[in-house]
Order: sequence, then structure tokens, then C-alpha cells
Amino acid sequence: MQMKIGHRRHTVGLDRNRSRPNKDTKTMMMMNRRRMLTGNKRIAMERDYDVDLLLSIDHAEGLDNPSSHPPATTRDYRVVFWVHPDDQLATSRDGGSPDPAWNQKCRIKLDKSKDCRFLYVEVLRYGSSSESNPGTSNGISLVGRARIPLPSLSCETAGRYGLVRTEEDAYKAEGHIILSMKLVKIDII
Repeated sequence: MQMKIGHRRHTVGLDRNRSRPNKDTKTMMMMNRRRMLTGNKRIAMERDYDVDLLLSIDHAEGLDNPSSHPPATTRDYRVVFWVHPDDQLATSRDGGSPDPAWNQKCRIKLDKSKDCRFLYVEVLRYGSSSESNPGTSNGISLVGRARIPLPSLSCETAGRYGLVRTEEDAYKAEGHIILSMKLVKIDII
């Protein structure tokens, strides 16, 4: 194929003297190969690893403020947490009112096909015998909940997160939970 550009003739695709691809064609072929390889690597990388959330739930502070909740004979607390509502997990119960400590660690395998942007946390109170706050029929009351953004891959975050609960038509702050988390990449072999 010959094209006329200005007053000169150029052969596209083949070098006239050697009957093989010229530099421009070679360059384009190399670039196309690189794009194909890069594209395939990207697809392979997405399939070659899973992501796990390493979570450490340390303790809570300021639960059941004595000024608003009279002393009770027993108060145990448990943290229920999840990234996907179908996969709820829980800590053991701790009786450290108003500052229970769980100091528990866990690993949660994340499903990439589901929304994995937040860790949801609820602190529950068990066995409240206070007459002013009888709780539910099963003796479990929600103390507070939080929605915490997950960190970026391979980054760790730790903090003190405020707990809120609905009370009548408003939200009420009720203590804090202290935890740390990290997203880690697990290579699939």
C-alpha cells in the first residue's frame, strides 16, 4: 500500500527494501502486545487474591452513663459486628460496666461480590435488672451502634468511634468503642 504525503511517497506496513514490517509497524505491534499483556495481568491479579479484614475489638468507654441509667445488679455487654448483614459475628460477653473490655481479635474473609465499604458494630447489654430500663422481653438492649469506614488495602486504622442509638424520634450518643482494623491481601495459590 502506498500513500502520497506532500511530495514524498511512503510505504506503510512493509519496508520496501526488505519486505518485512517497518519500524512504525513493529512499534505498533509491540504496543498492542504490551496492552494485551497488561490487560491480562490486571484480570489475573483480580482473580489471584482474596481480601481479609483483621479486626481487634479492644474495649468500650462511657456505656450506660450512671446519671441516665441507675445502677443495676448485673450488666453484661457483647459486641455484634459485620461487613455483610448475613455474616454477623459477636464477641464474648463482658461484665465491665460502664467500660467493658473484650480484647478480641478476628479475621473476616470479605466477599468481593458484595459491598465491602463499612464495618457495622452494635454494642448490646444483657440482663439489665434496672426498673427504669427493663430492656426487651429477652433482656437484651441496644446500647449503641456505629458504621465505620473500612481502611484501604494494606492500611491499618485504629480509633475511638462514637456509638449512637435511636431514642424516640432522635439519635442519642451513648459511649465509644475502641477498635483497630486492617485489610490484608491473601494470595491464592
